[in-house]
This record gives sequence, structure tokens and C-alpha cells, in this order.
Amino acid sequence: MSSYVLGADVGTSCLKVVLIHPERGVISKDEFSYQMRRPHAFWAENDAEDWYIALTKAIPKVLITAGITASDVAALCIVGQRDIGVLLDGNGEVLAPVIHWTDRRDPDQTHKFYDQVGREELIDRSGTLPIPGLLLPNLLWTKNNSPEIWARVRHIVTPKDYLAYKLTGDIGTDPTGPTRSTMNDWRNNSWCQKTCDAIEVPMEFLPEIKYKSWEPRGVLGKEATAIGLLPGTLLVAGGGDDPAAALGSGVIHPGDVSVGTGSSMSWRVVDSQPRHDPTGLIGLMPHVVPDAYLHEMVVVGSGTTLRWFRETFTNNSTFEDLIANTSKIARGSEGLLCYPFVEGATVPFQDDNARATFYGISGHHSTSHFVKSMLEAVAYQYPSLHEVIKSRGLSVGTLTISDGEARSKIWNQIKADVLGLPITPAVHVEAPAIGAGILAGIATNKFSSFEEAVEIVVETAPPIYPDAESENVYEKLRIEWEKIRDVVYPSLTSSSSQLK
Repeated sequence: MSSYVLGADVGTSCLKVVLIHPERGVISKDEFSYQMRRPHAFWAENDAEDWYIALTKAIPKVLITAGITASDVAALCIVGQRDIGVLLDGNGEVLAPVIHWTDRRDPDQTHKFYDQVGREELIDRSGTLPIPGLLLPNLLWTKNNSPEIWARVRHIVTPKDYLAYKLTGDIGTDPTGPTRSTMNDWRNNSWCQKTCDAIEVPMEFLPEIKYKSWEPRGVLGKEATAIGLLPGTLLVAGGGDDPAAALGSGVIHPGDVSVGTGSSMSWRVVDSQPRHDPTGLIGLMPHVVPDAYLHEMVVVGSGTTLRWFRETFTNNSTFEDLIANTSKIARGSEGLLCYPFVEGATVPFQDDNARATFYGISGHHSTSHFVKSMLEAVAYQYPSLHEVIKSRGLSVGTLTISDGEARSKIWNQIKADVLGLPITPAVHVEAPAIGAGILAGIATNKFSSFEEAVEIVVETAPPIYPDAESENVYEKLRIEWEKIRDVVYPSLTSSSSQLK
């Protein structure tokens, strides 16, 4: 009997795979990186074929590491980004590079359309804050600027649904698939006919919502061998990366909070009821767990700012080394402040045209000062995000942190000190892939419940508690950071009414 299941996560810069055993939890894991293509200033594109190649590389390596064969694997589940879409023609061929959610190629066109349709109406329909880079404005850009490509479009699918199509020929999605597209109807967990009519995108181009995230969507045929598996392996529907990350962090009960920083920083809060935020600051979607909803804030640019700095100025030093070298830098980075808005500002203040700044540079500042200022800049945003959650009536319990940032004790301590609350890091930081693996286990009855799966699979480290002295120091430093932010970015001050 096949005992193992696989979970895969299609991320911004790499695809991650984990192998899970229903009694022993996470057995092995691997990731395969791919390039973000930037052919012009402010552009960001993925090649959909890179995701497939990554899957063919990562799965065999995970099996080899674990010392098992493909015959031991019962199911695969893939999760991924919900913000972007792969354009397919009638034969299922990819028509163009995939415009990424970090793309900012034509913000004026995006603002014009959002204003034309009505931002408040879009928030009311979709439960998502309209920002550049999401599926809706990216489709509009293609329609307006590449009409020869648009004329051939017949299907628009998310990354995980594209891979499912490659493997099974099936085109469909789950209820989390339309979320963060701004083309969805949150009340009905469906695509929104009114929005599609407004942008003249035929509804039949969008994948039918066929499955719940934990249900099978097909059985792999001969295509399985290309990714290192056997025909007959079950493919599970999967879901969006953020709800899967919440599941993979053990965040499944009302009041549980998951925080993760990859390219962006996401705060995810579980509740038993949908709570629509008319300002759009907190997005709304179904969880990948039954009878639960996820309320999410996405702060763009946080992880991307650190990655940009590393690639541009450090000869691609590892994140671990860069962060470790900040240990001797004083709190406050000796006057150097960072505002990590390389892709604009979203929450708690919105300005799509804001761009990143280092403030207070002096001759004695080293690379480590710059890195620490970025770590502190992300942490300085925690208290206001926490306040937004509480102001919307959401209960806040255990705060679990995952994704790559959870590896760093230094960074986690800074965040705990700034927030003034304990933070619980995940042992395995590949939360979306772990969530996918749990969904695969549920679909194959390897776990009797989501609670059992979390108990077996999700491992957390001891909580990191705020240091009293550092908490007091960082409170003053954060207030100073906010004062200077309001001077450098007056547009953010003017948008502060969203917090109310």
C-alpha cells in the first residue's frame, strides 16, 4: 500500500516539494529555483514552463532523499499563487509570459480602470483591495497592448491549475482559485459576472470551480513518469498559497494567526464566519479547511526589498549570512531607516506609486546596517497590522510564523520585540507545500481529520518572547520611523482614514 503523499507549492522564485508520511510527518523536502524575468523597467514575468521543469526536478530528488520509490506515493497536491493567470489558446498552449503580481508596468492604466469601475464596488464584490499586479489589470493590459495574443485566448488558469492541466488535461479550480483576482464574487465563492462584463472577459475563459481543495481532481496517466511518479497516482485539487500556508502552519481554528514573508508579507487570520471589510484592507476568502474563512492582509515589497538588495549589492550572499552579520549592529541600525516599498505600499496605507527609500545614510554604515534596517522596517509594520485585525472584530490568538523568515532567530526576536507579543516559529518553513501535503493526505484518507493531520505534520519551535528592554527601545524607534515615514511619504498619511 502506498503510504506517502506529496505537496508542492508554486512560488514567486521557486517551487517547493515536501514528502509526508501519515504517522511520521515531514520526511523530506526540496526546492527548485527559477528566474523572474524583467525585460523592461517595472516589468516582472514568469515562464510557465519553468514551473513544470521545477516539478520534474524537485519530486525525484525528494523521493531519493527519503529512500523511497514512486510506488510508495499515493497522491500529489499542488498549491500556488492566486494573483496571476496563464493564458492558453484552444489547444492548451501557453500564449505569453505570465505577468506577475509584482509587475508595475502601467499603474496609470490600472488606476484609470479601477476608478472607472469603482474601487468600492470591486472591494464589495471581491473582498480584495484593488492594487496593480492582480489578474484583472494584467488581463486588461494584455487586451489593450497585445490584441493579437488576446484574440487567441480561450483559457485563463492559475499556476497550480496550469500544472494540473499539464498533468491531466483537466481545466478547473477550487473555491480559493478566484480569490485575489478582483474578478471574484466572495459571497457566492465564484467568478463575478458583473466584473467580467465590465472588462469584457468572457466567463467561459475562466476555470469552472469544480472541486473543494481536499478533493481528488484526477488520476495521473502516462504524464506521471515525467515528474518521477507512476500512472495511477492521485492528483488532489489543492488551493491558494496563503490558505495552504495557514493550514501548513497549523492555523485552522478561529483566532489562529499565520504570518509569512516571502516576496510579500501576509497576515492570515481564521474565523468561522466571513467578515467583509469595506475598506479592503483585510481580504476575504474561504479557507482550504471546511467551514472556515481566512482574512488576509498582504504587504507587498517586504521580502522583495531584501532580495533586491542581496542580488544587487552583495554578490548573492545567502540570506542566512546577511542576517547573521547584523547581530552586532545596535537596535535602530545606528540611525539608518528603510522604507521597503519597492512595489508600492498596500496596507495599512496604500500608495501604488510609493517606492523604497533608505533614510539617514552615513559614511559609517555598512552592508549589515542596511540589512538590519530592512529587517526592522518589516517588523515596524507589525503593530499597525495587528491593530487593524483587532479593529475589525477578529479575535487574535496564537501567532505562528512560517516561510523563509521563520528560519531566523535574530529577525523573529526583532519582530517579537517590536510587536510586544510572543511569536511561534514553524520548524518546517515550507508552509504552503506542507499544507498541500495535508490536503493530499485528507483526500486519500491518510488522516481522519484536519486536526489529526496538523497534530502529526506541523511542528513548531518554542515561542520567542519579547525582551522587556528591547521592547521599550523599539517602541521609541518605531514611533520615530513612523514620523519620518509620514514626512517622506505624505500620501500614506492622507490614506490613514482606511485604518478606521
